[in-house]
Amino acid sequence: RFLVFDQMENRSLKECLHDPLRTPLNWRTRLQVAIDVAAALEYLYYFCDPPVFHVTVNSSNVMMDADFVAKFQLSDVSVVGHDASEGSHAEERIQQRRTELVFQYGVLLLELVTGQSPGGGDGDLVRWVQEPGFAGSMQRMVDADLGGTYDAGELRDLVIVARLCTRQGSGTAVVSIPQVLRYLQGKVGDKNR
Repeated sequence: RFLVFDQMENRSLKECLHDPLRTPLNWRTRLQVAIDVAAALEYLYYFCDPPVFHVTVNSSNVMMDADFVAKFQLSDVSVVGHDASEGSHAEERIQQRRTELVFQYGVLLLELVTGQSPGGGDGDLVRWVQEPGFAGSMQRMVDADLGGTYDAGELRDLVIVARLCTRQGSGTAVVSIPQVLRYLQGKVGDKNR
């Protein structure tokens, strides 16, 4: 058996964001990538039966086609079964994994906004967005490659979503991927009307 993948002309999101020899992604493309990835995650975790959970959300796993449409690369995939004997333990694993995925998605959003690679740890970007005065430094954190050509309201909205996704505490995510997806789709839809 063979797995066949579409040719991804623009390679990974990581390369699109961090390769100095490439034309930088514009704001609209970055916003659409955020929506595309959220839609893929929603499908994998809420509509697949059984749900696909063991994937990693980062810019290396988001592939960009010729039109810069984001495609999620799946490798080392596993599913969470619904074995009746596991009961609440399986449900706890599902909830824990959803929380981790929401966090990883939030870090990806921060990378889209700042153009900074999270590197070995996600700490610096996450600490910044969780600081009480982060809103005052938001304009300084925006990727310089955007050249100031972005919608300030959309930027604020995306950073607030990233803040909610990366908020830690109770062990459960503050928001869910479907909530994030509907919110972002609504914001983009409102702008296009």
